[in-house]
Amino acid sequence: MPNTKIQTVYISTGDPDTMNASELYKPGELGAVFDFAGSRRYQLVQLDSGVVAANTTGVVAATQLAYWKDKSTYLVTNDLRFSQRNLVAGVFRVALTAGYYGCILKKGKSINVKAASATYADGDVMIANSGTAADAVNIAAGTAPTYLPIGVARGARSGSVVPTDVDIPDVI
Repeated sequence: MPNTKIQTVYISTGDPDTMNASELYKPGELGAVFDFAGSRRYQLVQLDSGVVAANTTGVVAATQLAYWKDKSTYLVTNDLRFSQRNLVAGVFRVALTAGYYGCILKKGKSINVKAASATYADGDVMIANSGTAADAVNIAAGTAPTYLPIGVARGARSGSVVPTDVDIPDVI
């Protein structure tokens, strides 16, 4: 059922924020978009097998941005250099293993998103950073974004993350 919004998807851990599976119980669900816990939307994807420590961006960490490497096969990466430009797929919620299957968050309120060093304010538009850190940067409220927005900041940066109302379009 590629890229279909469905009500139930088999998640091996029971929680899309922790799924990190070497294989899918139901392979036909790859690409499925589904809602969880009433207010969050996820998509079941596979992480590119080349996402390893030796790369500039390194292994995936929770809160990093996921980029589409191949939308037709639901393959994602955390390395912007190997992605389809300006196409953020979602937010990693777990340190996903290279080549494994997991869920990326597409919509949710006050989600921690890795953010570059800067001053963030409630209401700033968040966009993907053009660097190699798989993080976001802000555009001040009232300024036109230069890239597709991934959401709206809900506060200041704390540690290396900014709480963000994430709203990333589903792949169609």
